[in-house]
Amino acid sequence: MSLPKLLLLCLASTVLGATGQEDAPARPNGVYFQYALYFAPKPTGDPLKVANRVFEAGFRKDFTYRSGVVRFAKGNYVEFRSVEPEDYPPPKVDYLEHKGFGTTAADREHLQKTSTVLVIDFFIVDPENYEYLAAANRLALEIAEATKGFLWDEETRELFSTRVWKEKRPPTEQPVFANTSMHGYQLASGNFRSVTFGMRKLGLPDLVITEFPKVFWEPMSEMMRFLVYQVAVQGPLQPTTKWEGATLQKLLQLSEKGDIPDLALVPIKPEKGDPRNDLLTVDFMAYPGGTYHEKQAYAVDRLMRPEDGLLDVWNQREQLMALSEAAQKKLQEKRLLVQAGLPEGEKLLIKAFVDSEYKWLQVAAWEEDTLKAVEVPRVSADGTVVAEESRAEPQEIKIDQVFDYLHIKADGSEEGNETTKFIQKVQSADEGEPRKPVDKSRDETS
Repeated sequence: MSLPKLLLLCLASTVLGATGQEDAPARPNGVYFQYALYFAPKPTGDPLKVANRVFEAGFRKDFTYRSGVVRFAKGNYVEFRSVEPEDYPPPKVDYLEHKGFGTTAADREHLQKTSTVLVIDFFIVDPENYEYLAAANRLALEIAEATKGFLWDEETRELFSTRVWKEKRPPTEQPVFANTSMHGYQLASGNFRSVTFGMRKLGLPDLVITEFPKVFWEPMSEMMRFLVYQVAVQGPLQPTTKWEGATLQKLLQLSEKGDIPDLALVPIKPEKGDPRNDLLTVDFMAYPGGTYHEKQAYAVDRLMRPEDGLLDVWNQREQLMALSEAAQKKLQEKRLLVQAGLPEGEKLLIKAFVDSEYKWLQVAAWEEDTLKAVEVPRVSADGTVVAEESRAEPQEIKIDQVFDYLHIKADGSEEGNETTKFIQKVQSADEGEPRKPVDKSRDETS
């Protein structure tokens, strides 16, 4: 972290009472967040002067300029700072390929040579609603449009062109989804972790669900979205962290069939790369089950109510993972074929976890343990290519990221995709019959 960022964090913690990662943090009385403008590579005009002019022209009713303010009273404050690029370096090109929304390849290269950085700090004391966030987003946008800048959201760690910022940050009464992001990735254990970014802008803790198996990806993502929205319902600095079963029944529109347990969020320690914010996670340990994953399965089954045989797939996960491992080994036998060039009319697709979800990609090249593949925009459930042309740039996929493969031969025959066939078989057997309870007699840890 650069020195200017660290100093601002210390200042915000002192003035606003921002909390650290403690078991019982004191409630803060304010919100602090930060945006920045990068340029590709030079701005139109002096960004600091332009920012002050935009502020004076249309935002004095929304914010008080912070310069000279020592003690904060109730209200909204803003401050602009011009920072040297070496003290606030732009995100790298490879990062912007995934998190630089609305940027071109040329933009991403030019941003590395930004001549200056305009940092915009917001301090919101005792807010009653989220109206300050719409004003902050509008202020940042107008400055960026006037200076031809790109907007960096330090809290969600995303960069936007002005065009995409307008689309992604619209004014709304309930701004939680428009101003936050959710990142998911695979852990060394082979399980997954999902974490939100940006809740600090709403004066709320970020959320984490960790160590869940890949077969739970969809219901856990659904649970995260539900929780992100519900945590923010009462307004800034007032997170909801507990729900009774009767309340969840109404919110999730659950039938009365089966027990509907309570749900609580509890503090969790941060990991490297997590948001600079308090973190909460679901208290899965409060649920029945012999192991952590059995407790997760109980919550998924009772609260998210998957109707596609997912719990049965999870109960047979050893077979599913064995098929995935076999697919990786079989795929490696095709490296020489790819390097020599696939015969005309043949395609090799891989299914891999990319950008927080599983995607099918078409292999274009293979170097050692890295495949270069292009995302296939639409693939049917059985892996058949629906759209021939891809809109994405080639991505590098490590062999251990691959979950399955599908080799489509010139004569139309197919090889691979055994995991999909297995899942469909389990789900088909589950249709029309009562869902079996999760098997808790087995001591599973992964």
